[in-house]
Amino acid sequence: MSASRLMYYLREALLTLVQHRRLYIVATVVMSVAVAILALFFLLTFNVNLGLQTLGAQATVIVFLNDDIELEQRQAIEHVLHNVADTDAVRYISKAQAWEDFASWYPESRQLLEGLGPTSLPASLVLQLPVDARSDATLAILRQRLARLPGIDEVEYGAQWRDRFHVLLRGLRLVSLIGGGLLGLGMILIMANTTRLALYTHLHDIEIMQLVGATDRFIGWPFVLTGMIQGLFSGLFGLGILLALYHIVLRSLNVLLADTLSVLTLRFLPSSVVLGLILGSVVVGYLGSALTLHRMLRILRMAA
Repeated sequence: MSASRLMYYLREALLTLVQHRRLYIVATVVMSVAVAILALFFLLTFNVNLGLQTLGAQATVIVFLNDDIELEQRQAIEHVLHNVADTDAVRYISKAQAWEDFASWYPESRQLLEGLGPTSLPASLVLQLPVDARSDATLAILRQRLARLPGIDEVEYGAQWRDRFHVLLRGLRLVSLIGGGLLGLGMILIMANTTRLALYTHLHDIEIMQLVGATDRFIGWPFVLTGMIQGLFSGLFGLGILLALYHIVLRSLNVLLADTLSVLTLRFLPSSVVLGLILGSVVVGYLGSALTLHRMLRILRMAA
């Protein structure tokens, strides 16, 4: 394709966009919303997966001790924990220290804690699991050993959170897959109908071009480029909507999570996903316009 012909296609595509700007604006807005919805599911999936990795990197086991625990019982529990990790990875938190930590994390509840007293929270042993001890099998063995020891009130393994995150992640991936297919099909149909309406207004010009020997490629490329440009703008506007939503809502949520659950942070989509969504929107614009154009031109040639 020569540069002059490419410039002709681009000029005709932009002219079509200007002539039918109301039609293309409405279609672009609808497609942008569809891209934003799909990108939102990708954003949620990305952050849930990031949360799983963060929780795995900060895996801990918390053993809450009974108030009347004896020193020998506590030492037996520490011995079991030391078999899993180094001595430095096991930390004893007294009742007073637990009260101070909770008060620093939730300063708005300090008056309530002062009413309960510094001995209201249980003492605990906190184990920071090494990387090679974070498997489900290791946690199962540790759970069995701790279950036989006296002086333990409750053990928090953090597995509940990881299980919930895994279920949420699988659900989001399934929704993203199904929703992405449905939204992509809907965008192709929108693009096809938009191209069809634009073609109807150029039927007389197309018939003349066919009579003088113009090929379908020469006739159709401006409409295909129009669809690709519409897809490009739909991808950019859709991601722009999501980015605005991220800055307005998600960053406020990120601040809230930073105060209550510091291991989780919210991030925007990586550049590879952003580029993939934009290119995918361009491909959808190409498919929607090209398929309709092929069908319409074939019908016109048969009618002629």
